[in-house]
Amino acid sequence: FIKLTIDISRQVYDAAIEAAREAGIRVIGHVDLRVGLRRALETGQQIEHLDSYMEAVLKDDAPMKVSVSDSGVWRKANWESLDYVDERKVAEVSLATAKAGIYTCPTLTFFKLTFAVEQSDEEILARPDYRFLPPELRKSRPAARQRFWTSPPTLERREKYIRIRNQMVKGIHDAGGKIMAGSDTPELFLLYGFTLHRELKNLVEAGLTPYAALEAATRVPAEFLNALGEAGVIGRGKRADLVLLEANPLEDISNTEKRAGVMARGRWVPEAELKKTLDELAPRFQAVS
Repeated sequence: FIKLTIDISRQVYDAAIEAAREAGIRVIGHVDLRVGLRRALETGQQIEHLDSYMEAVLKDDAPMKVSVSDSGVWRKANWESLDYVDERKVAEVSLATAKAGIYTCPTLTFFKLTFAVEQSDEEILARPDYRFLPPELRKSRPAARQRFWTSPPTLERREKYIRIRNQMVKGIHDAGGKIMAGSDTPELFLLYGFTLHRELKNLVEAGLTPYAALEAATRVPAEFLNALGEAGVIGRGKRADLVLLEANPLEDISNTEKRAGVMARGRWVPEAELKKTLDELAPRFQAVS
């Protein structure tokens, strides 16, 4: 892939798209505001974090054109834009995303827990993944968190932020679009693996069924990677990468965390062995200087 970040002009973006097309390489990642959602949908790139979506749903007569997509979420003044969201446009961009046939990875958990729902120090320290954070990350991340939450946006705007992003995800899915589960970690004390389970829960809270949330973490990514012939679903001839659960995730998506064990490339690893491995690894992360 060619992965794009932000701070990319429309000229650079178009050149990257053209080069990728000539080389037969797909483009993934962010959407700078100078590029805009409409152009990104035209090119068919995979989009992370619902980049540029919040700007795309502002009213035509809104007094501001910037909003809280991607790094804009750090700027307190941008949160005022939540007062000027056009609900009709939320439905329109969701449908346009589905029609464009692109794959979307919204990373709901990261943005929700970092910018919309304040977490106490105790809650963060109690997370099961916190013990895998090296000391340097434990020192550097709190400053950014404190900077945002010293004077946060109003609760009303933060709740609307969650609701609009959830509506987009459900709208894209309901219209036949492709949603993928991702975590965008290790930002703000949310680590890989652990946060995937959090993302499944947030996809369900956004309105997806547990089955659709599971697809977002299995079949849809395999489809995106052109790997459905060997992975992403359970079937004869597929790669034996499986998770066996003690309870039905279709009844409660939280049951994905109730593992009996994992089969990796045909090798069975029971839950007790997995926990033992994690317990042995944690001190090594904490010892990194």
